[in-house]
Amino acid sequence: MRRSLVRSELAVVLLLATTTWTACASGGGGRPGTFTRLVIGGEEIRDVGYETAYDAIVNHREIITLGGEIGFKGGDENAFGRAAEEWYIPMLVVDGNYHQIDAVTTLRRIDAVSIVSIRLYKSSMVPPEYRRPEARGGVIEVTTR
Repeated sequence: MRRSLVRSELAVVLLLATTTWTACASGGGGRPGTFTRLVIGGEEIRDVGYETAYDAIVNHREIITLGGEIGFKGGDENAFGRAAEEWYIPMLVVDGNYHQIDAVTTLRRIDAVSIVSIRLYKSSMVPPEYRRPEARGGVIEVTTR
């Protein structure tokens, strides 16, 4: 009896250890709540020949524009609403400053030569420092020289 009890306990411990290890190993970057992000490097932007941050953003595979507004393509429940009033635009952050009003004009004014990187955070990936109601559609973070 004692021997079968030890085997049962060992089997449970091994099962729990395997489950925990598998969960930790597979949980890397795709789960909501992790702060993975899409990054467009300034060098990449200049190599392609884009002239402004706006050109780089609207030509990125994760971005869609509609009626002069910017949003993320699929996979993000906040990208499009049922009506035009429900459009959720990403919050624009340029060198730590928030530009919620007229983000398109701001992006058009940022010359490609001055861009270090552009980071795209979908709504489920927004880091804590940017979590606010304006970021419900995600965040576009531009870092310049």
